[in-house]
Amino acid sequence: MSYVPDQPISILIVDDEKEACKNLRNLITDYVTIPVQIAGIAHTTAEAATLIAAESPDAVFLDINMPGDNVFEFLEQLSPLTFEIVFVTAYDEYAVKAFRLNAVDYLLKPIDIRELINAVQKLAEKLHFKKGAISGMIPPPTFLAPGRNGKIQQITLKDNNCIEVVDLKNVIYIAANGSYSNVFFIRGDQVKEVIMSYSIADYEELLPPSLFYRIHKSYLVNCMHVKQIIRKDNLAVNIHDKFQLPIGRRRYTGLMTFLQHNNFQDV
Repeated sequence: MSYVPDQPISILIVDDEKEACKNLRNLITDYVTIPVQIAGIAHTTAEAATLIAAESPDAVFLDINMPGDNVFEFLEQLSPLTFEIVFVTAYDEYAVKAFRLNAVDYLLKPIDIRELINAVQKLAEKLHFKKGAISGMIPPPTFLAPGRNGKIQQITLKDNNCIEVVDLKNVIYIAANGSYSNVFFIRGDQVKEVIMSYSIADYEELLPPSLFYRIHKSYLVNCMHVKQIIRKDNLAVNIHDKFQLPIGRRRYTGLMTFLQHNNFQDV
């Protein structure tokens, strides 16, 4: 079942082409069933900055190719971002860079209605997820459940029609996959993998910092499963006897300090 928010999602549309803005607004109004409010329309990044400050939108649907504007520099100037991003463009050459900014989605023009509907659904779920994180109550599809001692002990992972409730001790690591994440965990005597529509940064923020460490921009590991640190030319970690993951050189010293301070075995 798709999540439906209690309050309309506030969206700002930014595109230098007036007709493109009108078309996107009409598609959202006519086909998206999730409650959405168009907070405004901007045709330049300067106009967008003014509207963002005035309206505090939940999300910005942003065209990448805007003559005279560098949207990536624009976003850097606004960092840390207080809104989610859905990129809209006629070209796919910026997809990797867009997802590095943890964009919710990347829509190609002409906009496919089904892809637009899915993008707004992902947006709704991510906003719900973040709202739960702030309030201390993490809702599905990623629910962190406290145990009797009040500490987070379980995570619920939703993959299509399958829901997995997993003890945190059985989560091996999380790998970045654009704006998604691949979660590897133990179920019985097997290692399973679930693709989640949340970024590795979301999980780094929410999972217990005494247990999980970001060893690389693309990997967040459960240090309970660290078996060996490889200190050769390419720093790496052996985890759960099955995986070898790279360690970012700037993160190595922090990782060793983390392992020592949190009483993990000397590896």
